[in-house]
Amino acid sequence: MNNWIHSFDDPLTDKINQTLIGNKGYNLCLMHDLGLPIPEGFIINSDASRFFIENSKFDKDFDDILKKNLKKIEEKTNLEIGNNKKPLILSIRSGSKISMPGMLDTILNIGLTKEIVKSLSANGNDFFAFDTWRRFIQMYSHVVYKIDNYDFDEILENYLLGANLSSVSQLDHEDLEEICDMYLSLFKERAGKEFPEDPYEQIKEGIIAVINSWDNERAISFRNINNIPGDTGFAVTIQRMVFGNLNTKSASGVIFTRNPDTGENKIKGEYLIESQGEDVVSGFVTPKNINEIKDKEGSFIDNFPDVYSEIKQISKQLESFFGFVQDIEFTIEAEKLWVLQSRDAEVNAIASFRILNDMVNEKIINKVEAIKLIKEEHIENSLFPILDNSQELNILTKGLPASPGVIGGKVVFNLEGIQFVKNEGKNAILVLLDTKTNDIKAMHASDGILTSRGGLTSHAAVVARGLGKPCVTGAREVDINLEKKIILINDFSISEFEEVSLNGHTGEVIEGIARTKPQDPPNTLKEILIWCEEITNIKNAEPLLLIKEAKLKNK
Repeated sequence: MNNWIHSFDDPLTDKINQTLIGNKGYNLCLMHDLGLPIPEGFIINSDASRFFIENSKFDKDFDDILKKNLKKIEEKTNLEIGNNKKPLILSIRSGSKISMPGMLDTILNIGLTKEIVKSLSANGNDFFAFDTWRRFIQMYSHVVYKIDNYDFDEILENYLLGANLSSVSQLDHEDLEEICDMYLSLFKERAGKEFPEDPYEQIKEGIIAVINSWDNERAISFRNINNIPGDTGFAVTIQRMVFGNLNTKSASGVIFTRNPDTGENKIKGEYLIESQGEDVVSGFVTPKNINEIKDKEGSFIDNFPDVYSEIKQISKQLESFFGFVQDIEFTIEAEKLWVLQSRDAEVNAIASFRILNDMVNEKIINKVEAIKLIKEEHIENSLFPILDNSQELNILTKGLPASPGVIGGKVVFNLEGIQFVKNEGKNAILVLLDTKTNDIKAMHASDGILTSRGGLTSHAAVVARGLGKPCVTGAREVDINLEKKIILINDFSISEFEEVSLNGHTGEVIEGIARTKPQDPPNTLKEILIWCEEITNIKNAEPLLLIKEAKLKNK
């Protein structure tokens, strides 16, 4: 019998690798072995996913193996699927061998039913219960039944507008219960049946939907852009839910073990109180910064002092273990820290050279290991032009510097506009409310990206950094009218095809085309090239040649 599932508890052997259980699942197993706070779970491996894709069904033994592994989580947690008093609620996440941030589907809060929600509500967690139910109905309906998120968002926005409110946090549980009923009515209208109340049906449908997301349009586009083979295969991770939206002592966030923009050896991240992870990485909301400033009211270190100390310690442990800067997703449930994921971070060129130098000096890695980690495109990106400060500039507004570089071009709002500008031989600046991962084609085709919402750790900001596109996110003063194809910045109007410049180093949005000047190679790159000369015995060669030769010699 083929064991299609690998539990976090199962030993990692030579046959268990990232190709079989995905990079996310593999790293979760490693972190579990390190004794870190990882919610209980298991991985449906890539063989099972491939079997389903090829046969449109699972192997005959799959259901028994799945239930056996679900039972193991129940026994460890003293929770039970479908139990109104102590329900086991789950997440279903995808995980390829090569990270594809935000491109594949996720379903959170699986296992909720009306009766479970009522039971949770009766325990004094009214807002949490119905907020989580609302989230689950929408996410499940969208991922499994392809009901557009817009239709749910319209219901919520109209309700808020009618109540003269601006955010979900201002609603009470009775409002949320009414909104959930409206969501359920929409589901019945679109799906032609009642919302599924059997948790096992939810789990099975959720697994299938996540597997099928491998062939969605944005995932295919991402693989094509990044030269990822379509037959790489991917796994599905199932874990116990931990709730960052439980109460005011709960939160969700993302943290980098070093600054991905500068390479500075300080943690950098973002978080939202009373939220779930998708709120932080979706780009729909601009999160708060995680930093070491304690005198700032409402700072992370003030709200969660013990967690802050713990996450700093875990960050350095994981960075040392994996040998590179880590991008860590976490949840705080009632002041208890849980680590949900850790992967090698996407950092820009300048930051990468500083990081590799520092890590060699700190003896985390050696010079040969550092050279192997260099991305050849970072050599070219490190020579991006910078702003020529000898000119007078009209700074229209400032957002978050999500990806470095300076670029001037014509404002556009979609792929069609980008293609029009490209045909003129000009640069295209893509303007979006928030950088959804569905915009991957347009992001790749553009020369720079500007958004009015979202943070530095959103999936799409990470993608922009990986693409090497100058990107400014969370420019809150930018008011975008997509219908008229116009943006307003403090009464300054910019129409489609008019020109602006983005300074991805500072987050500035500048009127017109700003002059740039070349920048010298950073000293950190020069130091790395000296290492390459030592290894190859080749002097004064082009940087790319030196890097390639050094990598080849130490392959």
